[in-house]
Amino acid sequence: MSTGAPLLSVVALAVATEEDPRYHDPRRSRDTEDMAGLFGGWDTAREDEGAGLLAAYLASVARYSGAPLSELRMLTPDGEDIAGTALSRLGPPPGPQPFVLVQASADRDMLSAALPRLVHESRWPVTEDLGLTHLGDLGGTAVVGLVSWWADARSGATALVVDQPLFALAGALPGRLTAVALRFGDGDGPLHVLDQGEGSPPPGADRSFHGPGACGGWPELHHALHQDELRPGDRILVRCGTEEQRSWVLLRRTASALGEGR
Repeated sequence: MSTGAPLLSVVALAVATEEDPRYHDPRRSRDTEDMAGLFGGWDTAREDEGAGLLAAYLASVARYSGAPLSELRMLTPDGEDIAGTALSRLGPPPGPQPFVLVQASADRDMLSAALPRLVHESRWPVTEDLGLTHLGDLGGTAVVGLVSWWADARSGATALVVDQPLFALAGALPGRLTAVALRFGDGDGPLHVLDQGEGSPPPGADRSFHGPGACGGWPELHHALHQDELRPGDRILVRCGTEEQRSWVLLRRTASALGEGR
């Protein structure tokens, strides 16, 4: 992305969280409605069946994560709808525009795909929609680059970044799940997009916000904006992920007012 004249801005920002989300041992689940969705509703594998699709699926997840199956925990599908809450707080767009959903991992509820559900329930004037999953920690800033070439800045776009790991280790369960809703517009907005990338960010930022996972520093930036801590002209660095895999976006605060996102 060029660091020349800004063509894209973040015009509104909203955040939703779920504290202490509930995870369970999927091997011991006898709720067929909970687990059957993993296989489109036709898997009948039970806890006492060593073979079967459920056992094979969980074994593959354990191999991929490098953890023993006994340590694997799965997010329950009946928790808070942080994705819907973040969109509700952001509010509808001023006119028809595209919508992109970026998830760090898989859909939380396998029986109800998040993207069509959110588009249907919002009843917003969506021109086209796009869903991306399994982007890990990179999604929270990579979406900025995506919007910059995918959407027309004059009509804008809405992006929703959801970080709610479907699987986690028993000793390292996340204490919070986060969703960040971003509305993009042209370069006249309150947060000009200057650059975006991975690895080492450019020097010279006046403020830096960072955090774990795909949503990274966006919640901290949201808090700072609503506390009026940033001045026009400030160069703002938002970073997502860990030191080993960190991405970033560089913004500049202007005198324009932030949108209605809460």
